Amino acid sequence: MATSVELLGPIREVGLPEGRIRYHERGEGPPIVFVHGIIANADVWRHIVPALAQRYRCITPDWPLGEHVLPMRVGTDFSLFGLADLVDRMLAALVLNEVTMVGNDTGGAICQAVAALHPKRLARLVLTPCEAFDNFLPLPIKHLQMFGRTPAGLMGASR
Repeated sequence: MATSVELLGPIREVGLPEGRIRYHERGEGPPIVFVHGIIANADVWRHIVPALAQRYRCITPDWPLGEHVLPMRVGTDFSLFGLADLVDRMLAALVLNEVTMVGNDTGGAICQAVAALHPKRLARLVLTPCEAFDNFLPLPIKHLQMFGRTPAGLMGASR
């Protein structure tokens, strides 16, 4: 779980059919939603959020990609398009429209899938170095997808 509360803003939670997602929120204005990669959390954005929060509402979730602490329900779809649906449901739950979505690493691939499947909520898409095309997950870690499908797998992968 992200620990940079002083930089990212207070911890909040939102309930979704798949489970609860923790996120930080800081600032006011047009919303920016950040999507990190696997085995990462909202701390990835700790250096950029303070500057952007002066003009924007920055929302930095701990997505269920390996560094989250709240378990997802059994049967949650962790495929690329399942994660895109999860992001869209979170945007809906927080009543976010005209969102600027920023993604890096695997989060960039998820953002691309959100843009393809659920473009109505997005105003802008910002991709930092990220996965694209047939590079999801990258070959050296593709086998790790299996670990993320169960709580026991996540615990085993983190040891």
